[in-house]
This record gives sequence, structure tokens and C-alpha cells, in this order.
Amino acid sequence: MKGLKGAVALFVFGGMMVSSCVKHEIIPAPEAVVDLNCYFQGFINGTDVELTQNVNGYTCNPTKEKIIVPAPEYSSAIYYAEMSSATTPIFIKVGMGSVMWDAATVQDPTLTLFNNFFLNNLNPAYSDDATAGFEVQYRDNAGNIWLSHENSVNAQNVVFSNIKQESDAYGDYSAFTCAFNCYVYKQDQTTMAWDSIQIQNAVYKGWFKR
Repeated sequence: MKGLKGAVALFVFGGMMVSSCVKHEIIPAPEAVVDLNCYFQGFINGTDVELTQNVNGYTCNPTKEKIIVPAPEYSSAIYYAEMSSATTPIFIKVGMGSVMWDAATVQDPTLTLFNNFFLNNLNPAYSDDATAGFEVQYRDNAGNIWLSHENSVNAQNVVFSNIKQESDAYGDYSAFTCAFNCYVYKQDQTTMAWDSIQIQNAVYKGWFKR
């Protein structure tokens, strides 16, 4: 009987030892990821062009260009949102600039500067290279790049709406919708003459990234 009790006690003790050695899997909490969506629709040179996220590989690719100058001058940042695909040459790209900040203090404009810039520029002027306003770039099926001009003799406008700042582990974003009408231009490298095409009733939903 004593032997039986000893065996039971040994079994229980051994079971406790085994259970105490079991490593419990630690599942990390899921990272918050902002749900961003992009879409473009407009008449380009009379043809209805529609680009939809995840259709034919299209997505929004945000970039920025920083122009750093020595203090006490302010540096500038220009933000771009390009809707493009790796499988087709056609893209639409818009740029907005410039956010001015002290690069000697911080590497990038603060989130407050970034947010306020877009909220305060809902009706920007067109600007070459987007240095002081809005620019449109369009690449056609032949790979030609067409650009808007700040001094265009043709009527042009742009209105931003639905500005929303969001952040996740991968960055800070300014989601937007912009509606615009303009002409875009390309210079013939042989004749040096300027060609133009019209973009009408364009709506682009995308985002800039700080």
C-alpha cells in the first residue's frame, strides 16, 4: 500500500514537473494598420480612364522630395502620390508643396506641420514641380510624360476634400480626395514644339506620406 501511495505521489510530482516545463506560446498583439484606398477616374484626351486599387496591379505609391538648406533658412518638402502599376505604363501622379520647416531641428516636418499644410491648402494654385502648389503628371500608354504648367493659358482648377490624417506602425498619412481639370503638356524633342492634352472631371483618391 505504501508502495502504491509512493508511486502515485511520484506520478503526480512528475506530472507537475512536466507541466511546469511546458512553454506557452506568446502571441503578439496585432499591429494596427491603416486601411488606405486609392482610385482615379477622369477623361484624358477624351478617353475615360479609370484606375482602381488592386485591379491590374494598381496602388498608390507616396513619395516625397526634400530640399535641405542650411539654417537659418527653412528647408522644404514636396509630397507626391502616384497611382501606378508594375504591369502597365499608364499612371497619374499629383504633387503638393512645399511644407517649410527647420531641418536643423528635426529631420522631417512635424506631424502638426504636415497635417496643417494640407488642411490649409484645399484650393491650391498650380505650380511647376509642385514647389509652391499643385502639379499633375500623366504617363500615357507609350511611356510619354505629360506635365501641368503653372502658366497655362487654359483654365485649370483643383479642389481637395475629405482630408484625413491617419497613422500606423509604418508611417503618418494624409488621405485625400482631389477633383481637378487641367491641360498637361509634353515637348517634342525633335521639333521642340509643345503638345497638350486635356484632363477633365478627374477625381483622385489617394494619400501622401510624411
